[in-house]
Amino acid sequence: MRNRHKQAFKQAPWRVEMRSAGGTMLLLTSLLTIGGMYLTVSSKVAQAGRQVMTYEARRQELLQANADMRSKLAELTIPERLLERAQSLGFKPAGPDDIEYIEVQGYTPQAAFVAPRPLGSIEPGPAGLSPAFTETLGAWLSRLIGVGGSRP
Repeated sequence: MRNRHKQAFKQAPWRVEMRSAGGTMLLLTSLLTIGGMYLTVSSKVAQAGRQVMTYEARRQELLQANADMRSKLAELTIPERLLERAQSLGFKPAGPDDIEYIEVQGYTPQAAFVAPRPLGSIEPGPAGLSPAFTETLGAWLSRLIGVGGSRP
């Protein structure tokens, strides 16, 4: 009674081998597919890395070229060099007799800028503050109440 549940028929040995070979092939195919995807992604990442390095090298070259050009421009535009170059081209400094002013009809020049006086200065002038803004609180109150001052 021990072998009460006996298998009705026995599997053919080639079927068992075929099943294990199929499982092994499935595992091997899966590993190869995953490996292929990994290699594809790795090669694209490496290619992008090389491209970034190329762009960074080009950027450094351009930055160096810009710095060289700025240096050359600074060297060419120093006042002494500009004066020397102007004299070699036949220019000379203009004196008061060499300057000719032209009056343009209909042109109204901008009003001259008048800088405000420093706060500590005493002399009154057009650039100073209005007396309304320079009056102390005590003076204002005494003027308001009428003690010791006249009303405006």
